[in-house]
Amino acid sequence: MMKLNSFLILAFLLLTACSSGQKKNTVSISTASTGVLKNHDLTFPLYLTDKIETKEAVVAKTNSDVYIVHTGHLLKANASKAINEATLESLKGKGIDVVNLSIEDFIIADQQEISFEKYPQKFLNSSVVNLNEDNIIAKNNISPYVIHDGVALIGLSDKNIDKLLSMDKFLVSDYVLAVLRARKAALKDTSGDVTPDNPLHSFVIVHTMGPDINEVMERLPPNFINSLAD
Repeated sequence: MMKLNSFLILAFLLLTACSSGQKKNTVSISTASTGVLKNHDLTFPLYLTDKIETKEAVVAKTNSDVYIVHTGHLLKANASKAINEATLESLKGKGIDVVNLSIEDFIIADQQEISFEKYPQKFLNSSVVNLNEDNIIAKNNISPYVIHDGVALIGLSDKNIDKLLSMDKFLVSDYVLAVLRARKAALKDTSGDVTPDNPLHSFVIVHTMGPDINEVMERLPPNFINSLAD
């Protein structure tokens, strides 16, 4: 049976498959929410950012094999459609591997009739639900998980939205259900990203929830997660 260890940073949770026995569920929290995140189970530097940076600039301060994740809140409620579309256009060629979309991003895009599918950027969404479809939003370029070098990224949205907005059409799924659902789907993945030589071995949860992630940790099944500091 698969056992899981985890490493938690304020915007980062690493769940690792291992064969060790169950350990006490404890949480180690750092104030870091952006920058390079390292863990012995990661074979590559994972770089979190809330800015649109070029891969060249990030490589210059990390390594050539860096994996770049934008943590979301790309679109702005007080910006025009043209400005928000220009923001999405500016992602092209930057080399950002994936953007974790927030519920605020989905609400603004819906109100301004902006389609994320028009853009070649890869987006991550494991928790935002469209009430009209009664399901987690997934499109050709919006996935509930992304696999890179044996690591599956799961993206949770915080519930922070501009006061000009409302959640009439969208909601954030129960976080524990979102994690379990995305994990189950990733474990069934048979794409070229998972091979016998490079199997799926770890899960990274990207979020901007701050200390609220603690409740998620506490509610995950005891035999599912054990927390270890790096």
